[in-house]
Amino acid sequence: MRTAIDSAKTVFLFPGVGAQQAGMFAGFRIYPEYRDCLAEVSELSGVDLDAVIHGDRGDELKQVRTAQLALTATTVAVAAILRKHCGLVPDFVMGHSLGQYPALCAAGYLDLATLTRVVSLRSEAAEACARNFDHGEMCWVLHVPAEVVEQEVEKARRDDGLAIYLSAVDAHDQATVSGEMAEIRRFAPRIEALGGLLYPLKIGGPFHSPLMEPARTQLEAGLDFLPAADQPPRLISQLICNVSAAEAPAMDLKSSILRHLTSPVQWLSSLQYAAQSGVTRYLEISPKSVLSYLVQRAGLPMLPLCEPNEIFAFSQALSAPERRQERFFQRCCLHLYSEKLPAIEDEAALLQLRRIREEVRQRTQGAAPGLEDSDFLFQRTRQWLAIIEDKGNASLSMEQLRLESLYEAVGR
Repeated sequence: MRTAIDSAKTVFLFPGVGAQQAGMFAGFRIYPEYRDCLAEVSELSGVDLDAVIHGDRGDELKQVRTAQLALTATTVAVAAILRKHCGLVPDFVMGHSLGQYPALCAAGYLDLATLTRVVSLRSEAAEACARNFDHGEMCWVLHVPAEVVEQEVEKARRDDGLAIYLSAVDAHDQATVSGEMAEIRRFAPRIEALGGLLYPLKIGGPFHSPLMEPARTQLEAGLDFLPAADQPPRLISQLICNVSAAEAPAMDLKSSILRHLTSPVQWLSSLQYAAQSGVTRYLEISPKSVLSYLVQRAGLPMLPLCEPNEIFAFSQALSAPERRQERFFQRCCLHLYSEKLPAIEDEAALLQLRRIREEVRQRTQGAAPGLEDSDFLFQRTRQWLAIIEDKGNASLSMEQLRLESLYEAVGR
């Protein structure tokens, strides 16, 4: 039975293509779980991911298959490290577009080897299909309600004969459409007349639309190795499927993966489902913060945990034997709070950090005497905000206002 303290639920968010960047998650390279994960995916795929991500081959991240494998391997590794070393076992996992695949692994549906095969086959099928188009593309549609965008897309297909499709709903006024770029340009006046804006994503294909049906056919022929539907996995977390925007405790993996190729990403509905299920902590496992931004855009009572790098660095650095000096402890906390992280308002997270601090204090026999009772470090009102303000940076002042609004949203 969950108590009031531990009733808050957590979801891990996994990003799609576009989040990758050279050097991502470099701080995790010192841990064998991270190195082993990259090594296994590299061996199975034939792509040296360590050289691509952390070496001098960063330009290869522009290639679809390499980018997908890199994001998959790194985010799966980081999620595993957070579970093992920080005790962060999410109640739910969900991913945007490609992110659903590492989410499947994090939830327990697929092992890493099977996941690598699926992602490789999927990327190869998608690239082959994309080559059939002169200029297949996806475009954000901004500043128009998503339901209106969907209506306009249907009108454009019916009245103008345009082969364009709604391929994602990310926020109330942010959607994505897919199609040939020439046809998207013909569709643009409909959106512009409503005060909207189209922004090409430069993805290289009309993904998450019926135009990817040839890729679906090609992929279907290669997925016979997947576990049968009557072999339920032992789940670690529940998956919120980004196509159905609901839990998928006993889904047919093959059917779900195939449907995912040609169906729109229902990200906003998935976030709303998570919130209705009791999620108040959203942790984005990504080199960038696009998904965290979309959580805020959804208007949810959001409590970000910190970015994975900082959670891990914080919990591990404080227990490192060579870093027991009070000055280091202070510097570590100052770093976290000067990086514009929201103060921790969740009681369960607060208790976890207090336990970490108490364990460190006992091991070091009070090596940080000035901070034993420093609960202010983790209180809902950030006591060190003045340090940020003293920098005189206008953008940080705006960040302060954003955080104040966030605190109001969760109830100060």
